[in-house]
Amino acid sequence: MTMSEQASEDRRRALVARLLAQKAAPQGVTPVPRDGSPLPCSHEQRRIWLAQQSDPTAAPNVTLGVRLSGPLDLGRLAAAFTALTARHEAFRTTFTLIDGDPHQVIRPGLPSPLEYLDLSALPEPEREPTALAMALAAGSERFPPATGPLLRLNVYRITPDDHRLFLVCHHIAADGGSLALVADDLAALYSGRERPPLPIQYADYAAWSVPRSAARLAERLPYWTERLHGSPPPLFGGKSTGDPASGRAGATALVRVDRELVDRLRRLGDGATTPFVTLCAAYFVLLQRMTGQRDQTVGIVSASRTRRELEPVVGTFVNMLPLRVALPAGQSFPSLITKVREAAAGALAHEIPFDTLVSQAGIARIPGVHPVFQTSFVHREDPRPPADWDGLAASVWDHEVDDATLDLAMTATPRGGEYELAFTGRLARFSPAEVRELPATFAALLTELSASR
Repeated sequence: MTMSEQASEDRRRALVARLLAQKAAPQGVTPVPRDGSPLPCSHEQRRIWLAQQSDPTAAPNVTLGVRLSGPLDLGRLAAAFTALTARHEAFRTTFTLIDGDPHQVIRPGLPSPLEYLDLSALPEPEREPTALAMALAAGSERFPPATGPLLRLNVYRITPDDHRLFLVCHHIAADGGSLALVADDLAALYSGRERPPLPIQYADYAAWSVPRSAARLAERLPYWTERLHGSPPPLFGGKSTGDPASGRAGATALVRVDRELVDRLRRLGDGATTPFVTLCAAYFVLLQRMTGQRDQTVGIVSASRTRRELEPVVGTFVNMLPLRVALPAGQSFPSLITKVREAAAGALAHEIPFDTLVSQAGIARIPGVHPVFQTSFVHREDPRPPADWDGLAASVWDHEVDDATLDLAMTATPRGGEYELAFTGRLARFSPAEVRELPATFAALLTELSASR
């Protein structure tokens, strides 16, 4: 073979290798045709839809509050809100059944409900508590996914230059991370700042993610079948307040602890330990003391927004994964931290959609009981400050919606030099007084565990 032929052969091999590498590489999310026909739902949407068929309150809404100081232009706000729904297909989507499976129908337009309530005539001390109470009530109002709309904005006027904005959205249309994007977009649209076009929308993610999950199922399902074999009984199965009318109603209580306390607990583990793992391990200890059960399963959240092109997309990307951990008598807290870290790594490495896990991993179902786990632990990111609003000062308006999907949920949120630890208990399982006691009990537990060896 001549040198020229050899060079040509080398180029051919390099080209073949490059083409094979491109074929093997994960394909990005690309747009699917929009011809008005229904489009498939993502696994996340399907899970929420199916849950709500038996219980309309099964998926709590997602909410976001913003405090605005300054002269708010209500007309500009209404126009910005309309532009927001035009920008994101998720807010112009309704749902329909085809052969027993839910599908998305993207509409050219849907109303953008904006409710304005003037509370400035109330005595000054009553305005803020009234706004908060009305917001919490609005956060529990349900949306009709078959007809839409799935998003609304409530505006509460405290004084002429002081307002509260409260966004409420059906979970099938957006998750908490998406509402942060929505808040940024709303501020930009109100302020006249141009937003970059969105090359893909949530329906494109759904069309990409479903076959991707199916291709991984055979490899990952055996992990869950083995991990969940002989699962423990429901954690709070025998406990009830005796008030079946309470349904999904919940009560929320919270406490703030120094971040240094959480850091001390992290240093107990062998090697680098995240606040998520540390606080989750402490939560397992709390549950063991509450119930006496040493074999426990807690639900954790996995966000599927794993690709760069999905970062600006509004939709529901949250998947729930079971974290099963044994707490034998005499086990030290540092060793529990290691066990929780390993269990979380295994769960995330073998992630499959939760509805698929329940239907195909041999999970026994108990009527009226959430499958696999009845309690969850969520670690949020430190909330970003709101985007700039033209002529207005914006800040986060903190709130907690007492809407309980599970019997008990704990949420940990870093806020500067502190951690906010919130507990939401379902009133069919716990009394309000029991929920109010949990934050102080858990804070004392963290102090106790920080002295562990």
